[in-house]
Amino acid sequence: MVCDLGTMQVWDRRCLSTGEPAGILTGHLHGITHIDSHGDGRSFISNGKDQAIKLWDIRKMMSNAESYTARVPAWDYRYSRYPQQHNQLRHPHDQSLATYRGHSVLRTLIRCYFSPAYR
Repeated sequence: MVCDLGTMQVWDRRCLSTGEPAGILTGHLHGITHIDSHGDGRSFISNGKDQAIKLWDIRKMMSNAESYTARVPAWDYRYSRYPQQHNQLRHPHDQSLATYRGHSVLRTLIRCYFSPAYR
């Protein structure tokens, strides 16, 4: 499950009755628009409103108790371009393996996918 706070909650179907996610992945500064699984049970990518695509390893998630939300200025992708000064901001507890930049999320939600050649 993704969140507009930029975190991803990982749920274990065997423990749904607890009402708590199995873990949290942090790294995006703004909401997440899409995630795609590599299919290996470990790797996935996400696209965020912070103009970043991130590569993740599920084994790096932290417990729900120690999750952190970054405090960044508000921004709405539907009405304005991403502020240039925000490009330098980084989540203080980023758990991603890699961050890719160079695309824009403006007035639409962009999706990201692994290339079929690398699945």
